[in-house]
Amino acid sequence: MGADRNRHRTRGAWTLRTVAVILTNPRYTGRQTWNRRATDTSGPAATPALSAKPAHRALVTEQDFIAAQQIRAARPTTDGHAHRFALAGLIHCGVCDRRLDSHWNHRRPTYRCRHSHTSTQRAGQGRAKTLYIREDHLVEEISIRLGDEGNDGHATPELDRIRHRRVAAALRDSGKIIVCDSVGWRLQEIDSS
Repeated sequence: MGADRNRHRTRGAWTLRTVAVILTNPRYTGRQTWNRRATDTSGPAATPALSAKPAHRALVTEQDFIAAQQIRAARPTTDGHAHRFALAGLIHCGVCDRRLDSHWNHRRPTYRCRHSHTSTQRAGQGRAKTLYIREDHLVEEISIRLGDEGNDGHATPELDRIRHRRVAAALRDSGKIIVCDSVGWRLQEIDSS
């Protein structure tokens, strides 16, 4: 993938995440794209339009791009549903100050921070342990702190999803993020700078 085209890169290796993102974006086939949306939409407007002719040099051949899409499409979630992460982007690591990655684990949304460890690096002795936190645990504790009455132990999955979205909306509306470390978590104002 052309070191001559990416002189700004400080390391020689591509991370697994970078390659995965490239393989999901038709722009890297060299064609101009229009109408790409990050929201859930359906119908013709949700399909990106591609230029008939290449607009720039491709990082990925069209054949490789299509093959990657077919592999991805052939891997549905085990329960058949799209995974939703209510707190995505709202949880930051207290050790390295990065946003935690959304991660599906044991049929529930969780978040993790590997403190910049990637598939191109060897695990080192000096690196902090990976931080894991379950969304349901965070939502429960934040709800209590915010004075939410909770669900008295009789919540349905749909009521839980509504509660998770309500907590996420309250955090966004108040301009707060969650900062986690191995000891616990705290709410913090989003830096305005």
